[in-house]
Amino acid sequence: MNTIHNMENVNAVVNETAMVQKRSIEQIIEPEDTHWVGSGFRVRQYLPNGDTNPLLTRMSPFLLLDYNEPYYFEGSPFEKGVAPHPHKGFETVTFSFSGSLEHKDTAGNHGVMHSGDVQWMTAGKGVLHREYHEKEWSKKGRMLHAIQLWVNLPAANKNDDPHYQHIPAKSMGQYTSLDETVKAIVYTGTFRNVAGPGKSYTPMNIYKLTIEPGSYVSIREQANWNTGFLVINGSGTINGENTITKGQFAIMNNDHEQFDIDASEDGLEIFVLSGEPIHEPIVKKGPFVMNNATDVLLAFGEFQNGKFGREEDLM
Repeated sequence: MNTIHNMENVNAVVNETAMVQKRSIEQIIEPEDTHWVGSGFRVRQYLPNGDTNPLLTRMSPFLLLDYNEPYYFEGSPFEKGVAPHPHKGFETVTFSFSGSLEHKDTAGNHGVMHSGDVQWMTAGKGVLHREYHEKEWSKKGRMLHAIQLWVNLPAANKNDDPHYQHIPAKSMGQYTSLDETVKAIVYTGTFRNVAGPGKSYTPMNIYKLTIEPGSYVSIREQANWNTGFLVINGSGTINGENTITKGQFAIMNNDHEQFDIDASEDGLEIFVLSGEPIHEPIVKKGPFVMNNATDVLLAFGEFQNGKFGREEDLM
């Protein structure tokens, strides 16, 4: 459970906090250069999707985090997005902070997400999908601000049928502290007993926190869960010591449960990931994430033989 410190109990909080062993920082990942995914997504990658990168296991069950910082697109009659491509063995989860994106896959799912919505696709045993700027929105000048997260599946579920969750903004869990200095949007799992609507295969908490200037929050996640956060806006400190600022991603050690976040005078907005690790081998090759090399080769064969569906069905 996560604990918010409210100012009305500040003396009790200070005494309590002083006795709590704090979860320490393992590393702070600096923002890499931007690159394009297709023609519609200008991203920085924080959890690298390199096929042998140690972060594939270090932040399990989270495999990749691509962050599309706010970016202005000129209006155009031409489609912006990513052409049909395959996935197998994991899930893609897209968070729109601003913008309208469209999804279509060969399992028959089709959806349009708007600002605040989430699209959660479980690739399972294999699927082709296409992601692009919604047609009418694409015709005008627009700002896109989004995250795509890849979430691993346990071996027992890597061959489940593909399926899809469209999660509208109005269904998200909402939390506001008593003094109104901290607000949370909960996408899946819980934050301070407020639950999010997203359904995951393994236990995890994903939420976005907005902390008012000069305010603070204590976050508590299970010590054995892999936990990190992206700084979307503003700056602050972790445990009163380490400075964090916009564009950085902090990975916390698995030593204790609680860590404290203080916002500077410009406030702070962070996107938090915490999940129970999947203690299974990861063998990744491009868009396929399996448990051994043989299954990856089989996935390539299935894709090439058309078992994931036809690209023309997505156009």
